[in-house]
Amino acid sequence: MKRVLILTLVFLLSSCASYSVTEGEIQEYLDKNASFERTVGVKGLAYANVKFNDIKVGIGRVSDDRVNLEAKSEAKIIISGQPEQEVSIDVSFSAVPYYDRNEGAIFLNDLEVESLDIVPDVLEGFGSKHLISPIVQLIGQLLLTRPVYRLDEDDFKQSVLKTARPELLIKNHSLVVQM
Repeated sequence: MKRVLILTLVFLLSSCASYSVTEGEIQEYLDKNASFERTVGVKGLAYANVKFNDIKVGIGRVSDDRVNLEAKSEAKIIISGQPEQEVSIDVSFSAVPYYDRNEGAIFLNDLEVESLDIVPDVLEGFGSKHLISPIVQLIGQLLLTRPVYRLDEDDFKQSVLKTARPELLIKNHSLVVQM
């Protein structure tokens, strides 16, 4: 009788142990955790101060197995001997989500630039165009190294999934973490 009860409990937990993370939940998480300000380049010669705080998320909208992110940032480009330039950079990425059990979080992998829009589209000076690539790389690196969502240990269902070896699927514009 005890075995039957244990097997029934395990079956019920494994069959109902899934958690859907919606675009809205990921958006809320990123709004709280994904802003930054960094400098790229060599100060005194050619560098850019980058402010990044706006990401829009889409799950399975561009491709069935990918998450798309539209990132907006502002950069002040300073090149020795030239006037300071302000640039607005809108870049769209797509990436494959994966679940990291050790972190209890969803990360992105296989990041691809889908589109890039720079305003103004004509920059003064030779060095300014060479600073755009490191800015886009910086944004991409931050998206790859920071979670887009972390499971909540205070929520019973999420804490059960966090300790298991769940798989991550994209269904109905949500990320589904399930056993």
